[in-house]
Amino acid sequence: MARKIDYTVRDFEGLRQTLINYTQQYYPELIQNFNDASVFSVLMDLNAAIGDNLHFHIDRSIQETVLQYAQQRSSIFNIARTYGLKIPGYRPSVAIVNLSIVVPALGDQPDQRYLGILRAGSQFLGGGTVFELQNDVDFSSDYNLEGNVNRTVVPTFNQGNGVGNYVIKKQEVVVNGSTKIFKRTINPQDVFPFFSFFLPEKNVLGVTSIIQKDGTSYSTVPRNSDFISESNRWYEVPSLVDNTIFVEDTTKPVDNAGIKVGKYIKTDRRFITEYTPEGFLKIQFGAGSTTPEEQLRQFSKTMIPLKLQNYQNNIGLGVTVQPNTTLFVQYRIGGGLASNIGVGAINQVGTIDFAVNGPSAVENSNIIQSLSVTNVTAAIGGANQPTTEEVRNMVAFNFSAQKRAVTINDYKSIIDTMPGNFGAPARVAIVENNNKIVIKILSTDLNGAYTQVVSNNLKTNLATFLSKYRMINDYISIELAKVIDLEFEIFVVVDNSTTPSDVITQVINSVTNYMSPSNRDLGQNINMSDINRLIQDIPGVNTLVGINVFNKVGGEYSSSETSQQYSNPATKQIALIDNTIFAEPDQIYQVRFPNKDIKVRIKNLSGVDIF
Repeated sequence: MARKIDYTVRDFEGLRQTLINYTQQYYPELIQNFNDASVFSVLMDLNAAIGDNLHFHIDRSIQETVLQYAQQRSSIFNIARTYGLKIPGYRPSVAIVNLSIVVPALGDQPDQRYLGILRAGSQFLGGGTVFELQNDVDFSSDYNLEGNVNRTVVPTFNQGNGVGNYVIKKQEVVVNGSTKIFKRTINPQDVFPFFSFFLPEKNVLGVTSIIQKDGTSYSTVPRNSDFISESNRWYEVPSLVDNTIFVEDTTKPVDNAGIKVGKYIKTDRRFITEYTPEGFLKIQFGAGSTTPEEQLRQFSKTMIPLKLQNYQNNIGLGVTVQPNTTLFVQYRIGGGLASNIGVGAINQVGTIDFAVNGPSAVENSNIIQSLSVTNVTAAIGGANQPTTEEVRNMVAFNFSAQKRAVTINDYKSIIDTMPGNFGAPARVAIVENNNKIVIKILSTDLNGAYTQVVSNNLKTNLATFLSKYRMINDYISIELAKVIDLEFEIFVVVDNSTTPSDVITQVINSVTNYMSPSNRDLGQNINMSDINRLIQDIPGVNTLVGINVFNKVGGEYSSSETSQQYSNPATKQIALIDNTIFAEPDQIYQVRFPNKDIKVRIKNLSGVDIF
């Protein structure tokens, strides 16, 4: 006789009643007493409890595989790893600081011999936290490593009204955190595919470098230059299957001191990092035991067939560590919400590496002692590790193009990820035409104005860096965008009670701020109604009579011209269209010299014109 079993009941009471019904139906002569005092009731309870418990754990196990319902932090991390999302740890705050030194004068300029280099890793203190330089600071250069102007030189006069010395100020970025070094001895038993270990702290910001040295008896740690050198170095990659990295090409000449030439290299010495649900940083190496080069050297030396096991590990996932060696891991700790501090809080010089090599040792020491720091922006961006709910939302809203430039926005995002020491365009515009990706770029000059003079190194680096990410049928062209210099002629009527010079200054400042390079982008139109409103809101301005805008071309100005028609071709006065000056996608408007290119004519109520 076929016996029917109900698989839909899952809770204790339902399971117990199902067991009773099953017994009454198929074994009526065996059990007649189903009250709570009978032995049979105990058996029913035990079986129902076991079934209920099993169903509970099965439900929990299935629940932990579904992002929406998972409760355990480890489950959500596993789901994130499956979707290729790298969960961040503690994040450091970032601030812009002014670094100042006092150097002696040599004639009518600073003595260049005493303009030293402040090395990366130098520390500054503020708000109970440590901030570090991420790049070298060269006080002899007007530029930072991204090619932007960041130096000012201010003379200091003595009692005889002569220049006694100069204050050299560099504006640089510092990042919260301090650098540490972790030593890990590699014994023969550690050499296996995908060898991994954990760094001891929970507030690790990231690994900056890993080097491997022969031997296991090191009592001192390597110098910072050892971690920068390519010798014995391991490289961090997004995944172990990624065997190319973008590094500096020291064999190529540079055309800008702040921009290095980059290239892609292939390496088998690679590692990945990931944060555990508990907050520790895990470092994992590859799987291969020998590289093809090592196999070839072995074959040419011994002239015998290689051992089969040398080929069994997958070298495509990188190599594992070598036995009887020592790994040195350079990493940074810090970050968190506590690292966010206000303006001026970073005001102490900590441990620094400042190389000043002038002819006088005493003067060198004085210059090093004169180094001062203050942050001109608040230190912001610091955050703790993401909460479980934040990780859940990261996974849910994560969209990855698998590190491929599929759309124009992908190209823009990838350009932003290029390391700063290889340069960074001041502005970027990207257009697509029949699979030809045209990237228009601009730089800035010493005064912070946009210029079409762009480093060839930067253009080459962009093309090389993007070559790894572009679609196979995309052709990339790096070209110059167009800078269009303008002159404003403004006519206003002011109240008799105002001082004309004050009004002129405020008008010039308002238009200068509106046209500031930091506020403008490629393809951005100029809405004259916005400028009209700014001027009309200035105290003392009675009436805005009109504004004429001219295109300045040639000489100290750009040679580019607006695509909008001129109302007067002789003076190049631009004809407004719907009270707007329109820009093409590769054009940007600016006032190169605000003090002379913004002209204000004032009429007071008595009828006198003032220029």
